[in-house]
Amino acid sequence: MEKSKKHNLKKVLIFSLLGIIGLLLVVSTIGFWSIKPMLSKRIKTAVLESTDNLYHLDFKDINYNIISGNARVLGVNWRADSTIFDSLRIAKKLPDNVYQGKVNEIKLSGLHPWKIFFSNKLELGTISITDPNVELVHQKQSYNSLKTAKSPYQIISKFVKSFSVNKIVFQNINFAYVDQAKPSQSHVSKIENLDLEVSDLLIDSTSDKDKQRFYYTKECVFSLKKVQIPSQDSLNTIKINELLFSTKTRSLSIKNLVVQPRFKAMEYSVRTNGDDRIGILFNDIKLQEINIEKLFKDKKIYAETLDINKGNVTVFSDTRAFNVPPEAPYRPFPHEAFRDWNLKFMINKVRMKNFNITYSEYNSETKSVGNVLFKKVTGNIKNFTNDTLTLKNNPNCQVVFNGYLMNKGAITLKFDFDMIAPKSDFLFMGNVKKMEIPHLNQVTSSLGFARAEKGTLNEFTCNLKGDKYGLKGSATMLYQDLNITILKKGDEPKLKKRKLLSFFANEFVIKDSNPIGKQPVRVSAIQYQRIPTKPFFFTLWKGILSGITKSVMG
Repeated sequence: MEKSKKHNLKKVLIFSLLGIIGLLLVVSTIGFWSIKPMLSKRIKTAVLESTDNLYHLDFKDINYNIISGNARVLGVNWRADSTIFDSLRIAKKLPDNVYQGKVNEIKLSGLHPWKIFFSNKLELGTISITDPNVELVHQKQSYNSLKTAKSPYQIISKFVKSFSVNKIVFQNINFAYVDQAKPSQSHVSKIENLDLEVSDLLIDSTSDKDKQRFYYTKECVFSLKKVQIPSQDSLNTIKINELLFSTKTRSLSIKNLVVQPRFKAMEYSVRTNGDDRIGILFNDIKLQEINIEKLFKDKKIYAETLDINKGNVTVFSDTRAFNVPPEAPYRPFPHEAFRDWNLKFMINKVRMKNFNITYSEYNSETKSVGNVLFKKVTGNIKNFTNDTLTLKNNPNCQVVFNGYLMNKGAITLKFDFDMIAPKSDFLFMGNVKKMEIPHLNQVTSSLGFARAEKGTLNEFTCNLKGDKYGLKGSATMLYQDLNITILKKGDEPKLKKRKLLSFFANEFVIKDSNPIGKQPVRVSAIQYQRIPTKPFFFTLWKGILSGITKSVMG
């Protein structure tokens, strides 16, 4: 009997406790729904007060499950009140960066009110933000450099002691950056379909001093996939298969970067009045030891190394005459173009390997294209920068390429670009080791109406000093047993032999060797005046070709 009473008492206590818990849950849930309008108003008011009435926050609804600690905020929209811009500017309170945007849905997990109540800390498990559209308008206000802006901790300390989130996931961000450095000439940059994952966000009284954190986080990982954007001149399409950037490792990796001309070779020439058509495929890119502070504060890319593994570069040049005004400006060389980029960068060393480079030239007389092939190319670039401050200390960008000409003769190409010279000065050195000259027939027949029947190149060396007006230098071509056939254009696309002219050329014009017997080695002087509208690679090739021609003709 006594045991039965105790058993019944336990049942009463258990059911009573469950009833109390249930009642508390019901009351809490009812309480949340009853205070939801007040809570919504309080959140909106807090945003206004903490931003000097600059920002207005609106949302359609808030849903919260007190048991799981999960919450959803729907239809979030925040906007900057342009009507108070002037008053904030006069009061010297307008920030350099003004944000606007909207989000379809925000999901939060691990939101437990009693943690806030007992510890005065706001701790969340995860925040998931879907399809945010964000616009950032940047306009530097001179007075902001003279004062210290409120830190995130100073802003939240009015409400809680600390704020932390284990993970924040942004999916499918559409971001627009509006640079109003010159208000009359706003420049807009857009990024679409960006994903961002933030790990271990902590804002408290000491986290800003943690050297292991970036903007209060342990790591931010940015990722993009299947990106396709037009170039500024709309002549090319830039494609990226995958991009990944980590603030923790301070590295950026890109898979399959493609610069694809939008028009075929001949049409591209017409649309650009004869500019080089350049196509690029970089399979694997890695930028390492990035200076995070310069990237986010100064909008400059400073990094130690850039590794590019495997790729193809094609350059097409057109020799046809185009309708260009006589006083047309000189077409900029590559180092001029890099120097004038708005984006400033400094990369100490660029390393390239497993590349193929093709230089193609259309000859309007033969109506064919000659292709100069560089296979198995490796390269190094030192002091690759366009930042004025860095160039004051060292203005020279040095480039070295090694590979195989026509996949046969070992070749070395060296450039030394003076990045601040008014005339865009540069030095060039080229060297080709032993190969059979007939391997160049595809080039010589298409571009020069000549074909080598036999001949051995022992070594070719070329040294040039150039600027935007032309080239000067010398070339030495050591070869033996050269015999050529002169070609002519026939009724068919295929070129025909000119036997008699070939005989006279080999007997009286062409030198079959250099040196000949015990005679001194012939060194050819090069002096080439640039055609102002012709691009860099065309100009360089014509200078080298003039040295080759003089070498074999004596």
